[in-house]
Formats: sequence, C-alpha cells, structure tokens
Amino acid sequence: MKCQICGYEGLGKDFSNHLRKKHGLKSKEYTKKYIYCNRVGCKNCGKETRYTSFKFKKYCKDCVKIAMKEGGKKGGKAEAWNKGKTHKDDKRIVRLKGKDNPFWGKKHTQEALNKMSLTKRLGGKEVLERILKRNKEFEILTPIEEYFSRQRQYLDFKCKKCDFECKKTLQAFERGSLCPKCYPITRSQAEVEIYEYISSLEIKHVLTNDRNIIKPKEIDVLIKQNHFGIEFNGLYWHSEVIDRTTKYDLLNKTKQCQKSGIKLMHIFSDEWEYKKDICKSMIKNRLGLCNRVFARKCVIKEIDKKVFDEFMNKSHISGSVNSSIRLGLFYKEELISAIGFRKPRQKKWKGYYEISRFATKIDTVVTGGLSKFLSHFRKIREEKLMTYADRRFGEGLGYEKVGFKYCGDTGVDYWYTDGKCRYDRFIIKTDNDMSEKEKAYEMGLYKVWGCGSNIWVLEDN
Repeated sequence: MKCQICGYEGLGKDFSNHLRKKHGLKSKEYTKKYIYCNRVGCKNCGKETRYTSFKFKKYCKDCVKIAMKEGGKKGGKAEAWNKGKTHKDDKRIVRLKGKDNPFWGKKHTQEALNKMSLTKRLGGKEVLERILKRNKEFEILTPIEEYFSRQRQYLDFKCKKCDFECKKTLQAFERGSLCPKCYPITRSQAEVEIYEYISSLEIKHVLTNDRNIIKPKEIDVLIKQNHFGIEFNGLYWHSEVIDRTTKYDLLNKTKQCQKSGIKLMHIFSDEWEYKKDICKSMIKNRLGLCNRVFARKCVIKEIDKKVFDEFMNKSHISGSVNSSIRLGLFYKEELISAIGFRKPRQKKWKGYYEISRFATKIDTVVTGGLSKFLSHFRKIREEKLMTYADRRFGEGLGYEKVGFKYCGDTGVDYWYTDGKCRYDRFIIKTDNDMSEKEKAYEMGLYKVWGCGSNIWVLEDN
C-alpha cells in the first residue's frame, strides 16, 4: 500500500505504524480522509459503515440484505432461495436419503483432493511477493518450494538488524510480527519467573492471570492472602506503538485493584531484565520476608557521592540521582540504608528540601530508619520537606506514618523506549523545526506511560 501523503510503501501493521509515527494519524482516520475522501456513508441510508483494514463497508448492518443481493448478482454471496421454507411448503426442496442420494457412498479421488489442495494454497511466486514487502527487515531461509500452508506452517526467517533466526507463520509475518530479539516479548516468560520465585519463598495460593478481582481485566500474579498483586509490563506492548494502549492503562488498573483492596506493583520488562535482584527484594518486602534491623541499633553518618551512588545503584529501582545532602545508616560498620536530599527543581517548592532517594540494602528492612533520618536532618536544616512516591510501587503511606501529609499527585508520567530500555524524556533535545515527539520518532523511540507519583509534604518542625 502506498501512502497518499508522502509516497511511503508498506503493508498491514507496518503501514499503520508509519501513519501514526510520521503523520499522527490512525489507520481509520487516514482511510476516511485520503482513500474515501470522507464519503463513508451507507449507499442506502447514509449511516457510517463498519471499518476493517483500510476499507469501509458499502452498507451498514441495517441494510446488509441489500448488500447480499447485490453480491449475488456479481457472483458473490446472495440470500438463500429457500430461506424460511421447508420441504413441506416448497416442492423444490427434495430430501434424498441413503441410496437415493446420488452422492451416497462416494468419496473424492486422491487426484481430486490434490487439485483442491493446490487451489487452496498460495503459489510460490505470490508467497515470494508477500515476503519481499518486508525484505528490509527479514530474509527468508525456508526454500519457497517447501511452502504448503499460510497458517499451519512455520517458516524460518533471519532478522537483518541482529541476524537472529526465528520461526513465523506467513500469516503472522504479513500481519507485522517483529523480531523477538530486537523487540523481546518477555511477558509470559517473566510472569513464569516471578511466579516461580514467589513459590520458592513457600508462599501458598499464588494465582496467575486472575480475572476475578477486576473483571474482565487480569492480574498477572496475585497473592490473595497478602492483598498483593504484581503486573508485568513489556515495554513494547505497553508503548504507544500498540494501537490499543492508552496513557492511563497502568494507573486505571492500579485504581481498580485499590478499590478491591489489592496493592498492585508494576514491573517493567527492563527492570526485571537488568535489576532483577532489586525487584525480588521489593517483592519480599511486600510479603514481610526481609531481614529486620532496628534503627536504634544503627549509627548515622554523612557519606560521600561515590558511596551514595554505588549504594543507590545496587539498592534503588531508579538508581542514583544528584543529592546535596547524603546520609547513611550503619549497622556493625556496614551501610544498610541511605537517603539523599536536594533543592527541588520546580519554583513552587521554594523553601523546601526534597527527599531525592531513600533506599535500604537488598532483602533488608530498617524499622524506624526514615524517622531517624528525618530527626537528624532537622538538626542540620530547618527547611520544610517534600517528596514523590511512585504509584507503580505504592501510595507512599510510609511517609504518612512519620508525619508527612498527602498534597496531590503529578499526573501520569512517561518515558521513551526502544522496546528494550526506558529513557528519560529529558534526553530528547528539541529544536525549532521538530517537536519532542517528532524528534523521538526520528530516534526510533516511543512513549511508554507509568502511574505518576503522589506528592507528600512535611511542614511542621
């Protein structure tokens, strides 16, 4: 299919992605405006007809009988001549049973079966034409003469970007199936890994793909007795590349679970891939299985940037961040918790200090740790405090316990992704000619949304 705006040629999902990235149009909008010139009404009554795959039906569902009769004249499907009649009220309907039926006891010959098989499958030339439409992405390894089925046969393809060899049916290939290495689909595999990890902790009654709590949506992994659920989010499948994805998907599911008494934790595929130990520690913490240390047995010390960064990169899901004040809790000379403070970026928080990072050692909980940090901070600074709590991991109720008050939320946040990793939106450097979104598309990056953050403030001295 050739784009009538810029001349780009593509097929199926590839063409839809082009319209979305380059022109900001959905396939239906493009079809309506550029192929049908906004003339999409039913030929009989004028109502907008059903849209499927760059085509609008000629007639609406209320006028479908007219379409059937019209199709019959052209050799298509026509209304049955005996519709609503039986052999009792129509003499043309004759029922022949047993030996009176001319087809009784007869079968197709093998020659006839072979001819029918040939008419049902595509010819080698047509198969090659369909494959060549994506020749920039894949090379076919299976000889064309071995092709026999569009849906039941797996053909061998080689990705031209990473040289990874994979198997796909011709139907999946035509519909835009991607390279599993360049665009890994880790959802089911990661779900199994998460389930197996929780089961290894001897947690009973772990459910997978539960649809009873927030029907018809599902929770990937659910530990009902702990009122805790885990949602695994593949970056590619939750990005704006997928038509059905919306920016509020994660947040809406979190809110639905919250109404049902379930605390939902979201894990992105890059977090499970590259920070698996931290993810496991967060899960253990939610299940109450981490080692417990009391803050009164610990000593607070100021720590330098190198020690702080190293600790946060090992312990915090978001890694380290610049902080002007860095404190550490030491238990038996070992750093087991750290916190960072800095001046907020936004002007409206002038006069406040922000808790930029707070984390404890993997598989460890420090009871009273945050309270002890805040008491020490009050001795060296008298400013008010504020912080953000990422709603993908919780509402931040731990801050409420030490005196913070809820002050609203940030709204849905987002990153850019290439399907493998997430990148902060601030890496996109815009100019006068291109917007942030256009620049991201040029770099091969697409938006993936989170849940936003709750804002907590501590103003009383």
